[in-house]
Amino acid sequence: MKLKASHKLGMVLIFCYLVAWLDRMAINMTIPFIARDLNIGPEKIGWILSAFFLGYSIFQIPGGMLADRIGSRKVILTALAWWSAFTALTGAMVSLPAMLATRFFFGMGEGVFPASVWRILAHWFTKKNRATANAIIVSAIASGPALTPLIIAPVLAAWGWRWCFYMLGFCGIFCLILAYFTIANSIQESSGASRQEIEEFEADAKSQAANVEGTIEKATFRELLKAPIIWVLFSIALIFNITMYGWLTWLPSYLMKAKGLDLKATAWAASLPFMFATVGCISAGFISDKFFRGRRRFLVFGCQVIGGICLYAFTRVADYKTYMILQCAAGFLLFMACGAAGALTMILIPAKLMGSGSGFVNTGGQIGGFLTKIIIGYYIAYRGNDYSAGFDIMLGALVIAALVVIFGVREKPYFSRA
Repeated sequence: MKLKASHKLGMVLIFCYLVAWLDRMAINMTIPFIARDLNIGPEKIGWILSAFFLGYSIFQIPGGMLADRIGSRKVILTALAWWSAFTALTGAMVSLPAMLATRFFFGMGEGVFPASVWRILAHWFTKKNRATANAIIVSAIASGPALTPLIIAPVLAAWGWRWCFYMLGFCGIFCLILAYFTIANSIQESSGASRQEIEEFEADAKSQAANVEGTIEKATFRELLKAPIIWVLFSIALIFNITMYGWLTWLPSYLMKAKGLDLKATAWAASLPFMFATVGCISAGFISDKFFRGRRRFLVFGCQVIGGICLYAFTRVADYKTYMILQCAAGFLLFMACGAAGALTMILIPAKLMGSGSGFVNTGGQIGGFLTKIIIGYYIAYRGNDYSAGFDIMLGALVIAALVVIFGVREKPYFSRA
């Protein structure tokens, strides 16, 4: 059976997203060794981790606006070439200032990528199945952290932290080649899409099932910024990412410092929860599209609450098997919340403004990612290098994010219905 062009596109985007997350997560696995070589403490570790997110945050909106203007294909190809180069250069750095600059420029390259991907999804998938497609592709947010320890740990042990980044740079070049031959701005522009597939897409876009939910009816990005819900989505992304990026970033160090695991045990303990998270993220798209249209916020809120309870219990249990079960449950539920929250953005923002609109929302998320690295780093240092203290910040942010979701999001009153 011949694969549809949309399926090929999805597979390439999944791989690109996966490599992107391997690139950014590798720093979390290698940072104890980088810190030793560069002779830096936990507060300076926070700056290295945050340098990426500063560049990543700044270029979310420009990247989305550029994708809306010149098309996602050009932006994605440029981004892949740029970030692959700076990923490889990370392994060559010998000083803190050089490392900070390299990670910042790496963040710039990846910063223009997500909004461009979301814009492509808006022009390849209708609202009938857009959330499912988005959840499958961005499940790399979970599978990347799951695979990173398993891939990076052997390279780290055999050749050192520098070769981890050289290897990932080559993976990025491979992504560039795949993307060049696969990605088009829309299904209508794709040379690989058959007339039948295009007609199916266009018919689907006009169907009642694809238009059961409303969309923000704004013509320009400036008008979009006047809609209260766009600022609610921005705030949710910012606050929720303090929890998510805090967990992703500090987990390997927490497992080694607080739980006393060695490198091999840390690799598996830091990987397994995100395998469950991958399933949770993918499930969120299907469940959200199938059962929660017009009330997706309830899925986000429920997963945040129950997942937060599991994450809290994980930090309070000493038994290895018990805290791994709790952490796996937290991974499944919190990443399901991420997938469902992403569905809100994909559904509520109009396709013609998907690049700039989603870039704006994701800017909030990356500001949260930037802040959490610094805040948690200093908080850990303030608490006498107690790595378990970082979860105080993560859990507090999760409570606030859940409250904003349930009280701030109104999926029907703000929107007209097609």
